[in-house]
Amino acid sequence: MLGRLARYMRIMGYDTMYPNLEISDTELIEICQSEERFLLSRDRQICRRYKRSMYMESDRIEEQIMQVVSLEKPQRSRLFTRCTRCNGILEKGSLNCREEFDPRKLDTVYHCPICGRCYWDGTHSDNILSKLNSLGVYNEDQGK
Repeated sequence: MLGRLARYMRIMGYDTMYPNLEISDTELIEICQSEERFLLSRDRQICRRYKRSMYMESDRIEEQIMQVVSLEKPQRSRLFTRCTRCNGILEKGSLNCREEFDPRKLDTVYHCPICGRCYWDGTHSDNILSKLNSLGVYNEDQGK
């Protein structure tokens, strides 16, 4: 339902759980309560059942990002610190990377110690940062 938003939230450094589709609403609420998580959903009924939730009004990613940022502004220092696949905290170096890359072309590679995915600066990360900046997510005076 909000998979694309979950990936953007992880990119912005939010600790983001994205449950599989087989989990029931009751189980999801129980997880949110036990882990003290805030719940974002496009399902009005589950939002009514759980007080620490927000109904995501739009199905457009830009509007969803702005709705999340209105709750809690992300810290620029946490940008690109989480794995977009599993939410793991990225570590410097290519240890256990399961992806192909040319190490001669890359100064800094980060990897996820949980799933092994690798990340590095490139056009894709530049495009994401440009999109977030165009939405005004980060103030211009904040350091990178």
